[in-house]
Amino acid sequence: MSNKPIICFDTSKNERFQISDNYKMLHRKLKANWNVEQSDAELQKGHLSRAKVFVLAGPQDRFTEDEFEVLKHYVEVDGGSLLVLLGEGGEQEFNTNVNFFLEQYGIYINGDNVVRPHYYKNFHPKECIVGGGVVCESMWRHLIKLDIEKVDYDFSDEKYKIHFQYPYGATLNVSEPANVLLTTGPVVYPFNRPLAGYYTNGKGGKILAIGSGYIWHDKYLQDKTNDAMLEYILKLLGGDGISYTHLDFNDVELSDNKHFTDLAFLADMPKACLIDSIGTEMPTDFKQMFDMEMCALSNRLLKDVIDTYEQLHVKYEPLRIIKPQFEIPLPNLQLATFPPIFSEPPAPPLELYDLDETFSGARSQLAHMTGQCLQALQSKEPARRSLNQRELENYVKECARITAIVEEQQDMPAREILNIVARQIVSYRPYAED
Repeated sequence: MSNKPIICFDTSKNERFQISDNYKMLHRKLKANWNVEQSDAELQKGHLSRAKVFVLAGPQDRFTEDEFEVLKHYVEVDGGSLLVLLGEGGEQEFNTNVNFFLEQYGIYINGDNVVRPHYYKNFHPKECIVGGGVVCESMWRHLIKLDIEKVDYDFSDEKYKIHFQYPYGATLNVSEPANVLLTTGPVVYPFNRPLAGYYTNGKGGKILAIGSGYIWHDKYLQDKTNDAMLEYILKLLGGDGISYTHLDFNDVELSDNKHFTDLAFLADMPKACLIDSIGTEMPTDFKQMFDMEMCALSNRLLKDVIDTYEQLHVKYEPLRIIKPQFEIPLPNLQLATFPPIFSEPPAPPLELYDLDETFSGARSQLAHMTGQCLQALQSKEPARRSLNQRELENYVKECARITAIVEEQQDMPAREILNIVARQIVSYRPYAED
């Protein structure tokens, strides 16, 4: 019987992240120090109590009240550790209700996105690289000692040297009794918003919620910082070696969760940016909002214009087209040592066209074809001057095409062509003399 602790991944809620699919590298790393299990059954107290860490990696189905009670008992009574991972869009995108459980512990995963406003290493804006986001002092002091990629710059605070990948994730709302471990920092939008919330109780129960399940995806776990953060999180959830005090969270700088106007939605609304649209009701037919008389064509003033001709004693004549005269001034001639070279357009590219082949008669074409074959035979060596079967068939087919025995696109064997010619010769009878 192995003494390794058990980490269990739930698959009963159609989780987006699976150890057999996009968490393969994570699975290989866990097998060194953990017994890795998967559970596709409904959550039950007896099954969860065996696991030291229970992982909800992007659930895409809803939990029942009984299952929430099982998770609550697992954390508060059994002292288990629960790891919740989600992604961009939050509950609405994943069609789950896990926030109903997390809200009891001061954690809520928002339905937004985290983006980086300018290019840095990754091409997609949602593949964010967060700098200065590890705000827990014990955590960033531990990571700064490890062999990870650090930014070589003299920052006022060493935590800004740590950059980790946070792709396709969402922000969190974290309040008491939970604490913030990771934030977006001062570079990634939205600024200084929580990315990871951590809760612990007196019985050893722990909850860690992270807004991106892609942080340990096979593509991004190759990053040394993400790998080091994984080891640290497993050590935090899997044992009692890491404990925090209030001093670890004194330097956490958080910004308010601000909502911005949906400009794309407003741009599709007529008169959304006009002052006269305020306080007015939208008509059922949106065409009524446009004034068609401001820019329109009409001949209602034509009668008044014609009457003006009579009043002015001017003969009315319809307008005639005046042929324009263009004057093109020539440049002044100046003496030059060398005569100027005027660039002329190149000759038009004409396709080579054989007029003899097109307009010559059938007999001329037959004679030309036979001459080409004889010339080809004479150019060969004496031992190889005999016609092979393929050349003879090609000669017969080409002669049949010239004499219109077969159509242009018709492909007929040479034997049938000769058969047709023989039948025509046999059936030929000269006209009887009068």
